[in-house]
Amino acid sequence: MNAKNLVGGPISKELVNLRRQFHYSEDVILRLSVYYGIFRAIRIIKALRTPPKNLAIRVNTLRADPDRIVEELRSAGVNIYPSRVFRDVLFIRVEGPFEVKKVEKEVVVKDKSAEGILLGANLYAPGVLRVGEGVEIGDEVNVVTRFGEVIAYGISKVSHTEKNLKGIVVEVKESIYRIPNLKTLRPFMIGDAYIASMASTQALKWLNPSEDEKILCVSPSAEDLAYIIQLTHGRADITVVSKTELEDLRIREALKKMRLESFEKRIKWHVVEYKYLKLENEAFDTVIVSPRNSKIGLRPRITAFLKEEDIIRLSRLAKLLLDKIVPAVRKGGRILYMVPSLDPAEGEFITKYLIETWNLEPIKGDFRWGGRGLKEIPGGDKALRTYPDIHDDIGFFASLLQKP
Repeated sequence: MNAKNLVGGPISKELVNLRRQFHYSEDVILRLSVYYGIFRAIRIIKALRTPPKNLAIRVNTLRADPDRIVEELRSAGVNIYPSRVFRDVLFIRVEGPFEVKKVEKEVVVKDKSAEGILLGANLYAPGVLRVGEGVEIGDEVNVVTRFGEVIAYGISKVSHTEKNLKGIVVEVKESIYRIPNLKTLRPFMIGDAYIASMASTQALKWLNPSEDEKILCVSPSAEDLAYIIQLTHGRADITVVSKTELEDLRIREALKKMRLESFEKRIKWHVVEYKYLKLENEAFDTVIVSPRNSKIGLRPRITAFLKEEDIIRLSRLAKLLLDKIVPAVRKGGRILYMVPSLDPAEGEFITKYLIETWNLEPIKGDFRWGGRGLKEIPGGDKALRTYPDIHDDIGFFASLLQKP
């Protein structure tokens, strides 16, 4: 589908107005509108630009008991409570939105860093786009996006005359939303708890990996890899393939921070550019694939300026990667495909491709969290989807397929 062919006249003007209002590209808005309808697309984007009301936390059950973590964090003054859906998931209440104190001076922040500062994080040098004229050390400043949106108030730790910024630039005192500084809390410092979405938790519980399986994980997040270790009690034969040395290093360092060093040492680690990826036929019982994607589903995401060709390219690359992976799955084996995206080109249409090209059979899940995919696309009615305008979660897609 080429969504651009549907645009013309007043529709184009309305898309421009929406882009200026929400800072999402016309292409992203149009694609969401085609699949979900324009008014729902607007609701979805509004939800994406804000955090969930509750931040989902997974407990590392190899090291800690959820009840103990609740008790410990409550004693530290954290508003936390257990999930009624999954025992190993807890919720921390996200407070806000609040009015932020307005002052004359400002520091402009990069888009990606703005999403953390929106929740109360301090601003560090790598996230700075520009220090406003006249800003001096100790001044009251607003942290603003490049579109002029005030997201925080704080105290400047730098002068506008400094050329090479280092360390903290603004100590944030007020932000639109607030969560505790998790990095300073003991359970997060020692790896007993970590942030992870309800959607990915449901997807991995749906997969239900077992201890006696050979499992291949392609570009997993460290949190999801940790959960696979938890669900298999660290006994599964796990292989991880990363696309870059940096990706590999981040995953391994995160596992060590979670005090999972003994399991990290038993994993088989590989770094390879995916176009050069070669896998032995029928070598794995289960594969979890989390390819590079648009991330149009993460929250809060205050901007998204992808073009349609970017999304189509990412969809095409995911198919090429899966073409290399499917032969490596044994007969009767399973593939879990999952992405934090709301665009069907990265979701339902990937499932359709696997069904029609590789004759894989989608497995219908009995979900305790989330909803179904788009039923009009083959396999969509058996897939897992979470929608930010419906679920208090990220926008997410997952499908589980079996090789006949």
